[in-house]
Amino acid sequence: MPAPNPWSLVPAAEYESFMGPQGVDQLAPLSAIFARVYGALRPARLLLPGVATGNGLEHVDPRVTRRVVGLDVNIQYVAVARQRHLRLGPALELYCEDLLHTRLDAGSFDLVHAALVLEHVEPFPAVERFARWLAPGGACAVVLQLGGGEPARPDGALLRQVTEQARLVAPAELRAMFERQGMVQRNAFELPVPQGRRFFVGLFSKPKPPPGRR
Repeated sequence: MPAPNPWSLVPAAEYESFMGPQGVDQLAPLSAIFARVYGALRPARLLLPGVATGNGLEHVDPRVTRRVVGLDVNIQYVAVARQRHLRLGPALELYCEDLLHTRLDAGSFDLVHAALVLEHVEPFPAVERFARWLAPGGACAVVLQLGGGEPARPDGALLRQVTEQARLVAPAELRAMFERQGMVQRNAFELPVPQGRRFFVGLFSKPKPPPGRR
């Protein structure tokens, strides 16, 4: 029997303490990035792999977005996110599933927003799935942790394990993976975050078929 994903065992309070102002202080910039992407695209159907405890869902407008799907391997995170965002009602679907094994219909989403996810999974299979799940004309936003800055020093053993196992993905590597899916980079920027770290944000578009073709 395979060992459980260590992320599935990290308590929500420990995760939020590490990601919040007392730790690496990344929850606020991640929420701001999501707000910027979401506000620009205003998707009708949204997928959030690695939804965690729902940081950023406060920006979703249910009058615009009729379906929000969140995936996470930690059932406690899913429960916290559901409780915090009851205002989204039936539009919000949260599943305790691994994104590399979950089953979602092809062409089901207008925006996939994956923030600090590819560092913790096999990135190319994940990008393949993002591209498959997007509808023509849809977009995928990816937030990557860049190298540099102060080393993370989480207190808990499980958090130390997942941070030590993380593999940084270079922006050029990310672009190449999306190009193999026929998707082009539409926009990109870097953002400084606390403790001398930086995020890369890339937005990749799935082309629409030529007129007359489906």
